[in-house]
Amino acid sequence: MSLTLGGSSNYRSLSHMSSTKAKMDKSLERISSGQRLLSAADDPGGLAVAMKLKSQISSYDAQKDSVENAKSYVEAQSTALQTVSEIVTKMQDLKSDYDDPSATVADKAAYESEFQDLRKQLDSLKGETLNGTKLFNRTDGDMTVSSVTLTNLDLNAKLQNDDSSGNGNQNIGDSSDTSVTLNTVTVTNLSNISDNVSGLVAEAAGDESTLGFTSEYLSNMSINLETARGRIMDVDLAEESANYASLSMQYEAAAAAVAQANVAMGAVLDLLLSSVNRD
Repeated sequence: MSLTLGGSSNYRSLSHMSSTKAKMDKSLERISSGQRLLSAADDPGGLAVAMKLKSQISSYDAQKDSVENAKSYVEAQSTALQTVSEIVTKMQDLKSDYDDPSATVADKAAYESEFQDLRKQLDSLKGETLNGTKLFNRTDGDMTVSSVTLTNLDLNAKLQNDDSSGNGNQNIGDSSDTSVTLNTVTVTNLSNISDNVSGLVAEAAGDESTLGFTSEYLSNMSINLETARGRIMDVDLAEESANYASLSMQYEAAAAAVAQANVAMGAVLDLLLSSVNRD
């Protein structure tokens, strides 16, 4: 009859130690990485959903970046239009001073010089750009950003107005037209142009507000999806730490069992050797 030292219990203890050690390593990897799913084998369905959510998050983040760029563009428009509005208001003041009966020839010449300088500034503002894109009078028309349509602001058209008094279409923003002077432009003309520019200011402000709401929506959606993905992918540190502690205890118990079995095996071997030596 053959003699098996240690018995099957020792093999079971060794096998349990090996499997427990593998589980401990995986648990420790989860804790260190913060991820519950380390591979597709952990939860194929959950990982597939998490990947779809990540794709949606990337899409929302990309749209948000575009909206933020569009906000910068509209803010630049608003700044330019505020300057245009101030210039037109100054022109109205100059027109009032020019028509003042007490104004001398020299005064009128000074007012006219300032008026023409302001016209050149308006002409320059019409061609302002942001990162190579014209703020006004774009050739590509309206701009759509994440379903928000930004109307092409035709500043050139708003700086001209037919006062219906025989002076024709007065374009104060075209400095090459020398026929436009404080003598030919009318109070009504400047008032209408001021109203037109105010309309553009309001339109730009409306676009800016709409983009702000859109940006906030995209940001909240991205956060919500990231939270949903986290519920699938992120590990519960408290739960995993408790699991690791439990596995550690099991491993130590199996190691103690193996050690005890080895002691018993050593005692048996000693007895056998002693018996052999006596013989």
